Order: sequence, then structure tokens, then C-alpha cells
Amino acid sequence: MTAPCYSCGETIRLGDIVGVGYVMLGKIVYMIGHGLHSDAFRVDDWAHLDGGYVIQTPEGALFHCAEEADMSLLDSAD
Repeated sequence: MTAPCYSCGETIRLGDIVGVGYVMLGKIVYMIGHGLHSDAFRVDDWAHLDGGYVIQTPEGALFHCAEEADMSLLDSAD
């Protein structure tokens, strides 16, 4: 499986801080198609999704982003 990348060419990693569209931002906590997730979240809650990413906002809300192209890297996980 090829590592997913942002449009800038950087590899997408668990814990990256991303912007989605013009109004949402948060930390990647689950990379669905790659089986990577934060231990703080239950993957069963998102098992019905075929792919994409679960992102946690600074306020603690979770949302699903289906496409890499919709995300912009704001701060790398490392």
C-alpha cells in the first residue's frame, strides 16, 4: 500500500494537524484505510466507513474527511 500524501507531497501521518476546507481544522486521530489510530478513540465507531480520516477539532468534536485532497497540512506530527 502506498503511503498517503497531501497535495504538497508530504506524507500524511497520524497526529498531523490539518485544515479541511476553509473552516475546519484538527488533528488526525484515525487513518481508516491504513488501520492507524490513536489509542484514545474506539475504531468500532468508524468501522462503517470505507476509508478517509477521522479528525478531532480543538474543541474535541470528531468528523470524517473522505479525501486527502480536502486536507492541508498545518503542522506535522513529528
